Amino acid sequence: MQVIAEVGKAVDVTYHAKKHTTGLTDVTAKIYDESRAEDAVNFPDVTLTEISTTGVYYGSFTPDAKGVWTVMVDSATKSDPQEFTINVGDYDLDSIGTTLDSVQTTVDDLSDPAKIV
Repeated sequence: MQVIAEVGKAVDVTYHAKKHTTGLTDVTAKIYDESRAEDAVNFPDVTLTEISTTGVYYGSFTPDAKGVWTVMVDSATKSDPQEFTINVGDYDLDSIGTTLDSVQTTVDDLSDPAKIV
């Protein structure tokens, strides 16, 4: 799975435990930064928390540089490793959408006869 994220904004991480096992306390995410190195000082392993009793676990981290990041998530007791990459840039899809909405509003305003001078 690929995610498009913005530098300095939190990225959510989710993990579906093997057979949706509930009650796990050892689900962790290892974060590999844009250099593809594990940066344990700035990005120590993220411990994920279960959503209710669903067997789905969540956590987050905030990338500090542009590039392709990798997240590897697993449980020590019910191993089922999952990984995904995150393309981190200057913008995320939400901010692009907000900008496009603003442009559309401006264009709509320009077509208003009362605003044409």
